[in-house]
Amino acid sequence: MKVSAKIGKAAVKLAEEINAAAIIVAEGKEKLETNIPILVAMQEGDLTRIDQMRDAVLYAYVDGKLKMNDTVVGVIGDMIIAYNLSEEPIIRSLNKSADRVEPKVTQTILDIALELGYEGREGKSVGTAFIIGDSDEVLKRSHQIILNPYEGHSAEERDVTNLDNWETIKGFAQLDGVFIVSEDGKILAAGRYLDVSARGIKVQKGLGGRHVAAAAITRDTNAIAITVSQSGGTVRIYKDGLQIAEIEPH
Repeated sequence: MKVSAKIGKAAVKLAEEINAAAIIVAEGKEKLETNIPILVAMQEGDLTRIDQMRDAVLYAYVDGKLKMNDTVVGVIGDMIIAYNLSEEPIIRSLNKSADRVEPKVTQTILDIALELGYEGREGKSVGTAFIIGDSDEVLKRSHQIILNPYEGHSAEERDVTNLDNWETIKGFAQLDGVFIVSEDGKILAAGRYLDVSARGIKVQKGLGGRHVAAAAITRDTNAIAITVSQSGGTVRIYKDGLQIAEIEPH
């Protein structure tokens, strides 16, 4: 039996013994015989195998396939590791935001943002931001730069967790301004401009006004912000004026 096959069998045995929620394997690995869900870590750029595994875990968490306290088993080269999601700083940060925004809403908007970052829209890169939660205060600190395309529409048509609305959201992501989203996932406005001071706000060099404003509004309110960079599609999350996560849209 090949070494890789033995490692695969050992990973399955460990996963079954600890009731792992999933097994993570590298792209191109041979199929494992198990009823435990298999997640594939895509080989992207210069990412290490550990980073590939972490990305696979994060994407599965965002998609709702894994939960906060789940344990997964990863096959990384000739190594087998057990990994609990609660040890991942990004996931811990997202979980701590649950007192402000429903976790399903955050996860759904992250999913939309990652798709926008990866696919763009109509062949073009898209930059946008979603400001989620504490919506009364956010609306007080912002104004429309275009007519609000969501005004007058039903709650169902404005619900980000309704997959039927995703294409419309992606279309409006091309507009200038940001989305304002309520704690329970209803879009209140698109094409909104944030009236906030950037004094004291620090973001990574090279990021523009959208990221600065997104960080600032989370300092001045209890909202969280999810941004999509037009350059590269990187998704970032801001809370209390600080960046708490950065995810590449592989």
